Amino acid sequence: MSAHPAVHVPWGAVARRHWEDWLSILAGLYLVLSPLWLQTQQPRAIWLVPFGVVLIVFGAWSEFRERASAFAEGMVALAGAFIIASPWIGGFAGLNALAISAWAVGAVAIVMAIFETISRRRRVVEGGQPIRTPRH
Repeated sequence: MSAHPAVHVPWGAVARRHWEDWLSILAGLYLVLSPLWLQTQQPRAIWLVPFGVVLIVFGAWSEFRERASAFAEGMVALAGAFIIASPWIGGFAGLNALAISAWAVGAVAIVMAIFETISRRRRVVEGGQPIRTPRH
C-alpha cells in the first residue's frame, strides 16, 4: 500500500469537492440562461452566453482535473474580467438587469478563481498531494 492512500483514485470516482468550482459553474449557467428570463430587448445580450459556457467548462475542468486546475482557474479569472467589461464593450452598460448581472457574475468568477487558487496552494504547501496523478 502506498504512503498516500488518496493518490490513486479510480477514473470514474469523483475525488474533489471544491465549492469554488461549483459556484463558478452555477454562475456560468446563470449567465448562459439570463438572456432568457431578463426579457431584454438588447440583441447584444448574446455576448454573455459564450462567457457563461467558458465558466461552465473551465469550472468543471478545475473540479475534475487536479493537474489542470491552475490553468482552468486562470481562465475562469480571465473570463470574469471579460464578463465585467462586456457591458461596455457590447454597448449595454447602465443600470439595467443585464449589465448588473454581467458585473455580478464577473466578480463572482474572479473571486472564486482567487479562492480556489489560494485553497489549492494551501493544500500543496501543507504537504498535500494532488488527488489524481497519472498512472505509470
